[in-house]
Amino acid sequence: MTDLSLERSDAGLEVSVGGAPVLDYRVDSDVLPVNTPKPYFHPLRSLAGTIVTGFAPDDHPWHHGLQFAFPRVGDHNLWGGGTYFGPDEGYRVVEDQGSIRHDGWDSVEAHAATARAMERLSWLGHGGDLLLTEERSMTVTARADDESPSWVLELHCSLTNATDDRIALETPAQRGRPDGGYGGLFLRLAENVQADRLVGESGDLDASGGASRTLVIHAHTPAGEQLTLGLSFLEGESPGAQKWLYRFAPEPFSAVGWAGAYDDGFELGSGESIRFGYRLAVLDGTVPPETVRALL
Repeated sequence: MTDLSLERSDAGLEVSVGGAPVLDYRVDSDVLPVNTPKPYFHPLRSLAGTIVTGFAPDDHPWHHGLQFAFPRVGDHNLWGGGTYFGPDEGYRVVEDQGSIRHDGWDSVEAHAATARAMERLSWLGHGGDLLLTEERSMTVTARADDESPSWVLELHCSLTNATDDRIALETPAQRGRPDGGYGGLFLRLAENVQADRLVGESGDLDASGGASRTLVIHAHTPAGEQLTLGLSFLEGESPGAQKWLYRFAPEPFSAVGWAGAYDDGFELGSGESIRFGYRLAVLDGTVPPETVRALL
């Protein structure tokens, strides 16, 4: 049986496997308002201790490990940093950043090889007005006894329009930025993590924006550590496109996003809800894609 433990504190949650921490989920934040304070997962580690995530790097200080957010919620920036105003003007930092606030836990529990938590959050505009409410649930499962030891995070996020008007969830792509459909779940990888191969359900992906329900990434660190990541959209909880936005070499940083709004954004009427579901599997070594997909 896998030895999984869950510790809860005012700062958030920490999950360990065999006594080694693999996941921190932080609900408090000392992030500057311009970078949109929000709950986030960081650091994430493999079972062997390889650090997977990067946090608030100099190039993009609003990238917070593994985060769930949208660049535009109505007239507000819930991503952080600058706002994209179109191909002619590009990005400009204006005072439109909001925040995503942890309001409380409905449940936190761990049994055997599984930890679960349910959380309530509020998405706030620049002036603190309530835009969306969120119910977020997460499940962490460890499979340390398999031939390919791993742990898997499953995340469900249900957003409800808390205003009296229709509200849009959008990305820079809807304002004309090529390959700018980042929004939803987004993974900023640790410094200098580089991809060796990206595999979708129909074969290797060679350009950001490729469509596939799952994505397998074979990667390495500068120290030579081999890492395999499996990512998926959950069937029945993945509105919009199922595409992958990523940045690897020759880009100066590495990141990948579950890009459900790669082409089109979403719009919610007053009181209307939308639900997103994702999985992330973390494995050491170079694991065959078919083995990884079985976890997803």
